[in-house]
Amino acid sequence: MVTVITIIAQYISIILLAIYGWLCFSIIRPLDPNVRNKKLSKQIILVFTIHFLWYLILFLRMNSMKVLILYGAEILVAILYMVLYHHYYPYSSRLVTNNMCFLLLFGYTMLTRLNMGLAIKQFAISTVSLLLVSFIPAIMIRYRNLRNYYYVYAVLGILILAMVFIPGEGLIHGVEEYGARNWLAFQLPGVSFSLQPSEYVKILFVFFVASILAKSTEFRQVLIATACAAAHVGVLVLEKDLGGALIFFIIYVMMLYVATRRAYYFFGCIGGACALGCLAFLLFRERLFEHVVVRIQNWLNPWADIDNRGFQIAQSLFAIGSGGWFGSGLGNGMPESIPVRESDFIFSAIAEEMGVLAALILILICFSVFLAFIDIAMRSKRLFYKNMAFGFAICYIFQILLNIGGATKFIPSTGVTLPLVSYGLSSVTSTLIIFQIIQGITSITSKEAEKIEREKEKIFLASESAGLPEERKTPKRKKQNS
Repeated sequence: MVTVITIIAQYISIILLAIYGWLCFSIIRPLDPNVRNKKLSKQIILVFTIHFLWYLILFLRMNSMKVLILYGAEILVAILYMVLYHHYYPYSSRLVTNNMCFLLLFGYTMLTRLNMGLAIKQFAISTVSLLLVSFIPAIMIRYRNLRNYYYVYAVLGILILAMVFIPGEGLIHGVEEYGARNWLAFQLPGVSFSLQPSEYVKILFVFFVASILAKSTEFRQVLIATACAAAHVGVLVLEKDLGGALIFFIIYVMMLYVATRRAYYFFGCIGGACALGCLAFLLFRERLFEHVVVRIQNWLNPWADIDNRGFQIAQSLFAIGSGGWFGSGLGNGMPESIPVRESDFIFSAIAEEMGVLAALILILICFSVFLAFIDIAMRSKRLFYKNMAFGFAICYIFQILLNIGGATKFIPSTGVTLPLVSYGLSSVTSTLIIFQIIQGITSITSKEAEKIEREKEKIFLASESAGLPEERKTPKRKKQNS
């Protein structure tokens, strides 16, 4: 009986997931407000229904009360957040909120299956982060001069990135993991934790590029912006964090091209980066890029050393292939064989147990978030907010490309997480900050658009009322003449 229920719930959840994905794209189009609100409400119902079916399967498979308690806590936080958030920010995007909550609940579900302890920790971190970052739109609405501090963003970002070079075992020191020194450890009295500074600095970096290009796109300004961007990328290269360096580089190149609309800037940056990359590889291959060479070799032929260096990518491919279109079912697969399955390779675990079809729908939902960010950028009237929304859109979608591309052997693994789905303190908090900044831009843009519409309506009504007496005099004269 349990098997029958879980199989039925699994297929129903995939169907509902497909409907949710279709609604994500249909809502982006210009719609009548009433039709749009109905579709957004359907999305919320689908989110909670899918989440219920997933946790029903987990409870029947795991037979643990912790699953029910965690499910109840997640639902409670999600409902309170959706209701209270749009009460205080009525001009925010409900589509962005729905997708953010859906991706968080998706991640909680998969982490509950993989590691209950990490799922509880991720839920606690995300809940506290949601509470703290919810003030960001209010700050953006109140302080409209954020575009004036581009040098502060640049200097602060470079200094934070360089903090990983702090040696020793003091209160704050750098930590090397997986060949890259890109973590900062905090040893405080009674508590210790690690953060990845680049996850937060990329937010400051987008602020910097958006503000400096909003001021001017003259050659001198572009030269200053390029020098500062190169400094950020250079520090990341010294940290051996080539995945982070690639994200920063792509963000800058795309924002520069969109802001200036000059193709020679785009191709010049790409060509210069390739030339410098080849030169650095030839000169510092053994010192900086030894682990990168290993990753590329494993990417080209993981079967050559499948029991050692190629084990990770090989297990990832086995998991994706064994799941089939509809998956083996939550709790029925063997994701434990995938190294780093909770963070870098969580997509492989999703494809194995939920199915390739569910994994493809997840990709489409993430792409719809990117399109929603682009739509917000297009509707923004202020150049600073337009640049910033576009920059965060590129940051979000490129990180997804790196994560899924690494898990599917499309590109070499870069150690980048899947935003809001993978486990990670730095990843989830920085992504929630990005979503709140986007909501702040949406609130400002929507409020200004409504104000403009009201002013137009007042002018129209004033002109109409000014013309009414003349129109009324004519029929009265006719009556008197008759």
